[in-house]
Amino acid sequence: MTLDGFLIAYGAVLILPLSVVEGPAVSAVTGLLASQGYVGCTLAMVLLVCGDLIGDLIYYWIGRSGVTPLSGLSRRLGLGEAFSPEFQRDLKQHSTKMLLVGKWTHAIGCVVLVASGMLRLPIPHFLFVNLLATVPKSGALFAFGYFAGNHIGLFERHAVLGSALLGIAGVSAVALILRRAQLLRARL
Repeated sequence: MTLDGFLIAYGAVLILPLSVVEGPAVSAVTGLLASQGYVGCTLAMVLLVCGDLIGDLIYYWIGRSGVTPLSGLSRRLGLGEAFSPEFQRDLKQHSTKMLLVGKWTHAIGCVVLVASGMLRLPIPHFLFVNLLATVPKSGALFAFGYFAGNHIGLFERHAVLGSALLGIAGVSAVALILRRAQLLRARL
């Protein structure tokens, strides 16, 4: 059974749990289903945003509860300096930008969300920024599914290329943010 067939059969009840697991794909498919009258737009958007935020909190929790094992792994991989106090301070100071980049590029979102937990960003700030990023992202993907859903097959063929390009853009943006912070710190 396909994802859209599964959603048609079981309705809006599954939008929330499925969007926790894979928000972007479920958002587009839900938009397609809404355009065909299988789900209501308002309820679908609320469920999509809530599911995406729940997924973000799970990644945050993984980072927050796994600091010691993840730090040990980073040292074994030769990334010991990556978590220096200066680097952590830079990440915290630029957490809003990093969270927005992570959410909008999707390709590096997991890393940014886990790192947010490792840095112990305040949960209200974390949720607020993710909400600000999730609403337009989920809305755009939902609208894509709603208006262009009949052509999803065309976009599926180019999903790997699109993900790779978003990953490169996300890593580049995060690197630029951190490099700029490093240069500003060196000037002081």
